[in-house]
Amino acid sequence: MSRGFTLSAVLLASASLFALNAAHAAGIETVVVTAQKKTELLEKVPVSVKVLNSELLGKTQTEGLEDITKMVPSLTMTDISRGGNQVQIRGLGSNVASVGTVAIYEDGVIPPTRVQSSGTFSEHDGGIYDVDRVEVLRGPQGTLYGEGSFGGVINIISKKPNPDAFEASGSATWFSVDHGSADNHDLAGMVNVPVASDLAIRAVGYDYNHAGYIDTVNFLPVFSGAAPDVFKDANTEHVRGGRISIGYTPSQDFDATLILKTDKLTAGSENVDSPLLVPILNGLAGTNFPDRYTYAAFSDAIGTTSLLDQAILQVNADVGIGHLSSVTGYGWSKVDSAAGLHAGAVGYSEELRLSSYTTADDPFSWIAGAYYSSALRNVQVTFPPTLPYVHDGLEKEAIFGQAYWQFIPSWTATFGLRYEEQQVNFIDELNNLPTDHGKFHSLIPKFSISWQIDQDSLLYVTAAKGFRAGGTNADQSLGTDPTYVAQFKPDKIWNYEIGTKKSFFDQMLTVNAAAFYIDWSDIQIDRAITSVISPPLEFIVTNGKDAHSYGIEADVYLEPADDWSIVFGGSLVNAAYDNGTIDSATNGLGFPLRGQKLPGSPSALFNASVEKRFALTDELQAYLRGEYNYRGSSYGDVPNTIPDPTANLASGISQNLNLRAGVRGDFWEVQAFVTNVTDQYQSSYSYEWPAAFTDLHVVTQPRTFGLNLKVHTN
Repeated sequence: MSRGFTLSAVLLASASLFALNAAHAAGIETVVVTAQKKTELLEKVPVSVKVLNSELLGKTQTEGLEDITKMVPSLTMTDISRGGNQVQIRGLGSNVASVGTVAIYEDGVIPPTRVQSSGTFSEHDGGIYDVDRVEVLRGPQGTLYGEGSFGGVINIISKKPNPDAFEASGSATWFSVDHGSADNHDLAGMVNVPVASDLAIRAVGYDYNHAGYIDTVNFLPVFSGAAPDVFKDANTEHVRGGRISIGYTPSQDFDATLILKTDKLTAGSENVDSPLLVPILNGLAGTNFPDRYTYAAFSDAIGTTSLLDQAILQVNADVGIGHLSSVTGYGWSKVDSAAGLHAGAVGYSEELRLSSYTTADDPFSWIAGAYYSSALRNVQVTFPPTLPYVHDGLEKEAIFGQAYWQFIPSWTATFGLRYEEQQVNFIDELNNLPTDHGKFHSLIPKFSISWQIDQDSLLYVTAAKGFRAGGTNADQSLGTDPTYVAQFKPDKIWNYEIGTKKSFFDQMLTVNAAAFYIDWSDIQIDRAITSVISPPLEFIVTNGKDAHSYGIEADVYLEPADDWSIVFGGSLVNAAYDNGTIDSATNGLGFPLRGQKLPGSPSALFNASVEKRFALTDELQAYLRGEYNYRGSSYGDVPNTIPDPTANLASGISQNLNLRAGVRGDFWEVQAFVTNVTDQYQSSYSYEWPAAFTDLHVVTQPRTFGLNLKVHTN
């Protein structure tokens, strides 16, 4: 794989910053955004966006992706284990662990853990602290973000070093989980030091240590007459890490920021129990383990350790013909599992973009650029001995541009186009299979028209294409199965969307809503081939037929007075296959897919929060806050059912009520909270088939009591 330095230019759409700011009297504060790499008001940007600002992230104790999904309509995640989840937007879920449908950027860069050519990937889920905002763009962003963003984009943007003032902050949270342990804490801190008038250093560190609430029981010794092995509260998570940012701003025309990051995750078992299988195994073993919060395992190899280091350089400069921006990323990752898999990855990316200088009177503006990335991964297995297993890699090159034309007053047309090439390589060295290569290319257009009806009303329509990378398959049939295909192509979607952003009553109430229809073609799906190496069958990834997703989503913000903040959000989505077949280990080969729901795609999501603030004294303010979120049922796989009445692939409905009460002064804040107040036992993913000794039921965290203390400089 070549390691050329190619320029890049996706408009790293920093999607949109909506700030719930209580300081705006009797109305929602006006917010400036850079979603299209020019300064605009959020309510005037024709993109479906939800943004969580730093105040909201801190108040809700947000420290990972799972917390984010509870506040954003159309965004879902299974929460099987930290760093091992597939994130979805608008119901675009896949049954193969190929390429994710949502691109997750951290300070402008996708981490190198997302190596995709062999049909596997991992989403990094590091600590969140001292983050300026999290931006969620819904719908395909292929023109500006490229491959892998056809469901949408999540941008996690850290706070910049500040050369104007010394700053420091700290946060300490202690909490106790019902059915689990009281030994849990989240600790984090930040210090910002001005070095000179144009230079500052910002350092952040965090330590999130979560004891588990699920017991893992290894029943394998029972079959040889021994007692099972028990691991109490085994689904532990310990995240440690930090970053150092060095910011240099010698003039208004130039700035540069170097960000050095590290994250280490030590995890126990996954967040799954086995409520259908445990009673059966209790009968065989003569034990009495509870059905709930007990996972039935057949190995004592539990846990993984992962490490990710990244270096990111962001440079912005005003040049003669426009504004030049560069984002360079380099990263290293390592994963070691107790089961004997050891993976290491390295990745590099560079993007360079040039945007026009624009004033309020200019009817035309543009952005253009180029992009390059390369990622390699090596996997070894330890049985022992240590043996090489697979090597895979993905290389991408792209050029793109987007133009905005106000062809008549209050009407603006947006045209975007991206050309991207991907080259993939996959080597199965353990089985001595030949190297597989694939090369793919995609042309990704976007067209949008927006109408600024008046100062408080925007209406837009958009047609945009999205895609995700193709890949290669190892031939475990050794040439004996004529149905084997070496490559699977990129699959693609067309998204048709109409949206509105409307403010009422002098911006006291704001409603952002969108309706969409998505056509998904050449969908990547499983197919069985004869396996000589691991008989009788092995599953490869091929391109199937078509699917669709259509629905509505809305965010509603209401501030009837200085001391009230009310937010509602929701989505209704229908995501299903239109045609095609799948080879299934449970339902046989060639199972018809028409009408089957896309996996992991709930039809309804809803979230709400209400906050009331009280002035205790001139220096002290108290608040009460309630949060509610609802997730409809979804299926863990396709086919959605198994021909066995004891099996279940439906997750069921889940809902949570959280309550918070706090007091804050000029330099501190203390908050007591209870999450999952009613202690609901519920799931976000189910694959339960006890007859096959398979029972994976992802359970959400039980009722949790906690106390948080924050301190900060002004």
